[in-house]
Amino acid sequence: MTSLAEFIQTRREKAGYSIYGLAEKANIEIEVLEEIESGKELFLSVTQRQKLARVLKCSPADIKKYERSYEFQVVSEEELDALKAKILRRETNLRCPLCREPLVTRVARMYDLEDNPVLQPKAHCVKCIFQIKD
Repeated sequence: MTSLAEFIQTRREKAGYSIYGLAEKANIEIEVLEEIESGKELFLSVTQRQKLARVLKCSPADIKKYERSYEFQVVSEEELDALKAKILRRETNLRCPLCREPLVTRVARMYDLEDNPVLQPKAHCVKCIFQIKD
């Protein structure tokens, strides 16, 4: 079965866009499109799906059917906070709290409204839908 990444990349190439051209035409950040095409992003927001569908000349439903199906599982706030703290300490070999597979982690340097630097933990599972994006 074709993945979301393969579907978007194939449609983009057929439409004659580079990844940068599609990002500009669809008004989507290049980093987001790179994550979609690399297979890291498995679900799209309604807005992203509509923008891509318009430019790639397909329906949003055509894109949605390639997104991963999932069931919601809840991770406790305590477990999530502990995991975020480990990411900020740059601990290695962290495991997904849902499926116990490896997590890909990073620490993003962001800025608050007063332009003060803020370190933000980010993670995604290599197997399931678990992500820390906020």
